[in-house]
Amino acid sequence: MSQMTDSRGFRTGAAISVLLLGIAALLHTADTTRTLSALLVAAIGAAMLLSAATALRISLLALPFRIMRDRGVIAPPKPADLQPVPGLRLAQVMGGAMLLLGVAAHARFSADFVAVTLVVVVATLQSFLAITGICVACKLYGIVVWFQNRNLPAGTPKIAKQKIRMR
Repeated sequence: MSQMTDSRGFRTGAAISVLLLGIAALLHTADTTRTLSALLVAAIGAAMLLSAATALRISLLALPFRIMRDRGVIAPPKPADLQPVPGLRLAQVMGGAMLLLGVAAHARFSADFVAVTLVVVVATLQSFLAITGICVACKLYGIVVWFQNRNLPAGTPKIAKQKIRMR
C-alpha cells in the first residue's frame, strides 16, 4: 500500500493558501505593495514545491493543522480521512509551478494577465479542494495510472492502484 496522509491537513493547507493568495491579490492592487504581493505568491509556490519534494512530510501550509492534531485539539485521523500521497504530490508540483510561473511572467515580462490567470486557477482549484475535499490533480493522477496499467501484458509489474475517493 502506498503512503497515506490525513486529508483534513491538506484541505486546511488549501484553505490557508487561498487565504494567503487573497491577501496577495489585495496587495497587488496598490503599486507600492506589488513586490510584496509577488513575494507572497512565490513563497506559497515554494511551500507547495517543498511539500511535494518531501512527500508531504514538510507541509508549511498544513503546519497549523498538524500542530493542533499533535496537541490533541483535533482528533487523530479515521481511516476515511486518509488519502494516498502520490496524487497529492502531483497537485503540489502543479500548483507550485503555476504560482512560480505566474510570478516569473509578472516580473520578467510584465504579463499581469498571464500572472493573474495562473494565480486565479490555483486559487480556484485550492478553493475547490478546501470546500469539497476533491483534489483535481489527484484525479488526473488516477487517470494516468489507469492508462498506464490498462494494456500491460499479464505478469508485468504495474503501478500500484491508488484509492482516490470522490467525496
